[in-house]
Amino acid sequence: MKDFWKNWKNKTKVEKNAIEKVIKARKLIIDAVSKNNLVAIYIKGSFVRREMNKNSDIDIVPIVTKNKYEKPVFRVNSSKVYPCIVVPLSIQEFRTNKLFTKPNIKPDTRAKPDRFLKRLKEYKLIYGKALNPKNFPIRSNKQALKDEIKLIEGYLGLYKKGEIKFNPLLKQVFWLTETEQESKGIKVKHSFKGINASVKDKSHIIHDAYRLKKKTKISKKEKEQFIKKLESFKR
Repeated sequence: MKDFWKNWKNKTKVEKNAIEKVIKARKLIIDAVSKNNLVAIYIKGSFVRREMNKNSDIDIVPIVTKNKYEKPVFRVNSSKVYPCIVVPLSIQEFRTNKLFTKPNIKPDTRAKPDRFLKRLKEYKLIYGKALNPKNFPIRSNKQALKDEIKLIEGYLGLYKKGEIKFNPLLKQVFWLTETEQESKGIKVKHSFKGINASVKDKSHIIHDAYRLKKKTKISKKEKEQFIKKLESFKR
């Protein structure tokens, strides 16, 4: 097993709890599907970057050979492994760059499979064999940016209808900005701090997003002001 967290120094209480849940979730995933059909297990997000707080999820992405093996892996999600969120992807999905599962809400605001492949170097392998992104189709940065703009529009609509909370929308601004910077040929460190630092324009909305991301409580007025600026920005 690839327990990269063993090298961490000065682990926080939140991180220690997260590590316990990650180990438990990994075992359940391995038991959920046959070895021949479980290619790998990756972990990504704030846990990997050591940006976790008490409200953070732990993103675990098992890679299975075929779409049909996703269902038993999804069942790993429970209070026993929370805050781990297990969301599998399949080799079939990478080959078509389309998600097999249907969205819970519409419009579909989920990222395409190739976004995972483009960020692969930022994730950690905790089981199995590493994927080779060159084996799968990946959108150009220009096309990815167009798609990210559509996604943010979807997030905005869902937030206004009360179907999603503010934090998922806030995080999506970081991913939009990251893609925007990459489309300009700017290298970006895949972290909230790194994305913020990559933008020199002080009026850019990412600086507002980063300031809010660091706060433990965001007021209604601050949210309203951010939404107003975001609506102007996305156009």
